Amino acid sequence: MALNVQFQKLHNHMLDEDIIVPRIVNQQSLDFNELCEYLADGSTVTAADVSAVMKQIEMRLPLVLGLNAKVVCSPEGLTFRPKVSGSITQSELKAKLEAQKAAETDPEKAAKIDVNRALTVSDLTLSDLTASIAIELPKKWDERFKSKATFKRITKDAAESGETAPESTDSTDTTGGGGENTQGGGSNPSTTPGEGD
Repeated sequence: MALNVQFQKLHNHMLDEDIIVPRIVNQQSLDFNELCEYLADGSTVTAADVSAVMKQIEMRLPLVLGLNAKVVCSPEGLTFRPKVSGSITQSELKAKLEAQKAAETDPEKAAKIDVNRALTVSDLTLSDLTASIAIELPKKWDERFKSKATFKRITKDAAESGETAPESTDSTDTTGGGGENTQGGGSNPSTTPGEGD
């Protein structure tokens, strides 16, 4: 099977030039039960065994990550780790302080609120933070996938109908008709960026 790729022409406003970029056109998915059956195929475990283990991972992994642990889940190094995000800028602090000053009913306390003060690390509060899970994929997985991947160019019409273009599997079209999306370098122009996306 080839990866279905659609090409788009975008304009880079910072560089003030056009650029052609590819994007994957998703046409199918593997649901959880199908994945369990696929993983169990050819092994001594059943799809139900795989499902049970996957559900245990799903239920227990967040609890382990909540202990600030980094969890390695594969022999090649698939890793899950806790991640924190959140930020505050000088302009956001000023807006926050102005809102506090406006909401303050005591004129003396309102006068003490300096809306132009410098940002400090204590201005980012714990309530501003969001916890999430970061996933680090093994480099070998990426290399293995790259070595097996092939490409099939599809047009906008084929993407919308769920079909692939009948002819081209090249990934190096040099006759692209002025950079617009074409099927196999032929004369069937499709879309420029932003159309139908």
